[in-house]
Amino acid sequence: MLKWSIEELQLPLKFMWKITRGSKDFGHIFIVRVQDESFCGEGEISFNIRYGETSDGILKSFERFQNDFPGSISSVEELIHFLAEGEYPSSFRFGIESAFVHYLALLVDKPVNELLGVPAINSVKTSFSIPIMEPGEVGDFIAKHNLTRFRSLKVKIGKDDGLDLIKEVQKNYVGNLRVDANEAWTDPDEVISFIGALGDNCPIEFLEQPLRANCHDEYLFLKDQAAVDIMADESILSGEVTDYHRDRFHAINIKLMKSGGYMKAIKQLRDAKEMGLKTMIGCMVETSIGISSAMNIAHGVDYYDLDGALLLEKDPFNMITEENGKLFFSHLQ
Repeated sequence: MLKWSIEELQLPLKFMWKITRGSKDFGHIFIVRVQDESFCGEGEISFNIRYGETSDGILKSFERFQNDFPGSISSVEELIHFLAEGEYPSSFRFGIESAFVHYLALLVDKPVNELLGVPAINSVKTSFSIPIMEPGEVGDFIAKHNLTRFRSLKVKIGKDDGLDLIKEVQKNYVGNLRVDANEAWTDPDEVISFIGALGDNCPIEFLEQPLRANCHDEYLFLKDQAAVDIMADESILSGEVTDYHRDRFHAINIKLMKSGGYMKAIKQLRDAKEMGLKTMIGCMVETSIGISSAMNIAHGVDYYDLDGALLLEKDPFNMITEENGKLFFSHLQ
């Protein structure tokens, strides 16, 4: 008989994490475990209030899950069907599914990627995110955290302060930039003006989710007019990648906590590639359990934004290591 348990963790961050929706100085996550007498699989839940997820909601979901869980489930497909019928939050579904997948991998003595049917990857070059801050703080921030070791930096911006922040980053860092607005705008003309003000020499790989997710027609206009790639984040959750996304975006950010499971995220990545969209594997503020999970499906992705565990003051699980901006599974070091 399988035994399920959940642990709530609040983990201090290295610095104040600020985006357009608010700020925090700790990561609030849950670890789900499923075990028998010999093996234990772990999965992570990093919930996001942007999608209506709360700590209390996760705990209530787990209580309902335990009450309803049939002991006869023995495959990932059965579990996915059960979770879908229960209408659980996406991050919760991923935590449960991933714990079960990790348990099965131990049970049959196979790597997780092999169990999922995807190629292995040993390391990725991740970007590192700079939160919203006063432009005058940027130089010291980059120096203190030795951010020049990363091949690219992601700069979180707001509607009114983004230009100055990016220009300060350019003064203190030589490398590619990724700009993430987290739905800061509603007017595409303002976004186009912002892009123009950056100048031709600003090395931007993409602009992520500049408009709110409900700006459907505005994204059609923006994609046609923008001089840089526009990437979807909040505009893609656990649903299918469709013509809607292809018509409005050049690239798409897949996060396991949004997708709601390994299998859904793998399908989203495959569908996006078939439609000609560039792909990125992203993350929330997560421990190395969540980040190593993302690395399990990261083969063939265009961009990696997997710095979630690097934002923590201390990661309690040590499942990844980082060297010169490159992430490795710890057991490969």
